[in-house]
Amino acid sequence: MANQAVSVPASVASNANLVDPGIKAVLADTYSMLDEKLMKIFKPIEMRTMAETFAGYAGLGGVPAVDEMGEFSEDAIMHTYNTTFTAEKFGELLPISYELLEDDLSGAIEKAKYATRALSRKTEEWGAEVLNKGFNTSYTSYGDAKPLFSVSHTRADGGTAQSNASATGVTLTEANLETAILAMRNQLDDRGQLISIVPDILVVPPALEKEALIICKSRDRSETANNDANVNNMKEYTGGMLKILVWDFLGAAAGGSDTAWFLISGADSNINWGWRRKPIVKKLDESVGAKNEIQYWKMSFRAAKGWRDYRGVWGSQGDGAAYAS
Repeated sequence: MANQAVSVPASVASNANLVDPGIKAVLADTYSMLDEKLMKIFKPIEMRTMAETFAGYAGLGGVPAVDEMGEFSEDAIMHTYNTTFTAEKFGELLPISYELLEDDLSGAIEKAKYATRALSRKTEEWGAEVLNKGFNTSYTSYGDAKPLFSVSHTRADGGTAQSNASATGVTLTEANLETAILAMRNQLDDRGQLISIVPDILVVPPALEKEALIICKSRDRSETANNDANVNNMKEYTGGMLKILVWDFLGAAAGGSDTAWFLISGADSNINWGWRRKPIVKKLDESVGAKNEIQYWKMSFRAAKGWRDYRGVWGSQGDGAAYAS
């Protein structure tokens, strides 16, 4: 749904503290805080045009034994699926009366932050859709036409389909975390070869932050009175020492879920984000709005998001419900 046009520009009467010199600086400075959070999940890709297509390939299969003086068999890399990323554009105008620009030069910070937060919020919200809609069969990116998290991802070689999702919506517990880690370690490539993916990031909404910390960072094992050592807090344990990333935009308040949780391998994940135009703030030519003595500032960005492979991530809706997509 398109934004509604602003019918009343910012004026002295309604915004006595808004100031022209502060607007651009505040928008740029505040936005720099966002990129660091977003890119802890997404890997950057280059967007040279509106749409970029990436071809997927699987490596060689199992290398066979060769008898003495025997003939070597041949193999080749195998094309899997293509993935196309298409940039979308987002933006908004901020109109300000000439009188406001002229009459007050001291209080723009708070008003400008509202516009900044709207731009930042949209980027976070839009990026979080990749996980929030990760179980939605209508939301696809990779060439297998499945959602990001599926119990039936097809293999390009026609082999047995495999899963990167919980079929029973397991909740976040110590035992279920181990199950998820092992599921990732058992993922196969498109030639049926074990690729030994190990997650290093546990992604949760705010409602699961406390439980995630108890499970992963406690000295002793959670959910038991035996005081066993907590292997999830040991670097010796494969899959231990997980980084916990709490993303507000995954929670129910932001349109996500308070129960869903995810594992990501930073080395192997192919959840991608590409800037076609990074966020910019520019003052439009004064001829725009001159008839009514209104100065316009324009904020916009263009970006693409999606995934080139489902391997390297794992997810559960965490609601205890069956999931078969």
